Amino acid sequence: MQKSSISLFERLSRNLLLMKMKAGGVNKKFTSLSYSKQVCIEQAIVNYKISTTSTELMKEVIRCAKLRPDDPVSTPLITYMEHHIPEELNHDEWCLEDLEVLGVSRESVINKIPSTNLAALIGSQYYWIRHAHPVAFMGYLACLEVNHPTVEYVETLIEKSGLPAEGFNSLMHHAKVDLHHKQDIIDTINALALTEEQYQLMELSAFQTYRYTALVMEDVCRAAQN
Repeated sequence: MQKSSISLFERLSRNLLLMKMKAGGVNKKFTSLSYSKQVCIEQAIVNYKISTTSTELMKEVIRCAKLRPDDPVSTPLITYMEHHIPEELNHDEWCLEDLEVLGVSRESVINKIPSTNLAALIGSQYYWIRHAHPVAFMGYLACLEVNHPTVEYVETLIEKSGLPAEGFNSLMHHAKVDLHHKQDIIDTINALALTEEQYQLMELSAFQTYRYTALVMEDVCRAAQN
């Protein structure tokens, strides 16, 4: 791809600003409804469902990247995923422990069928990784892990909900450590020798991730009506 005066991540951020704002608007709606215990529980369940797929998606990136040994993007993708997988281990278990504090059994969480929007959020990644190019997953990470919760945000949820702080341990962990993960993702994206087609795929993946994240959060917000 032609050299530009801006980095790949800056280009991605600029082109997806409107989608990021839309997803952020739905998150503000969720925050305003966090007085509802059920809304907080539904969000925690979503976090669990996403956590259960994180390492599997990264393993799939590695598998598919290894099928492209002549692609200069493959090696840095494999290196990043192998570094990041250990950082994501046991996050699903932490989510289950949080939900138990909130009075929800792990069996009910594990057995709950994900929404169609959540399935589309995750399923589209499998499709692109396998059938387009594994670099698509960097667009997913650029949305979900770069825009991580802050400590102040988690504290606001605890205060507004009135629920035990121990029920937000997993979310608070991400608020404290994902600042480091965020920079790793940005640096990895900026160092990739992408073709224009590969960049467009990564951007499409990020667009789709923002879109379905907003729809998933709308599903969560509807729990306040129950």
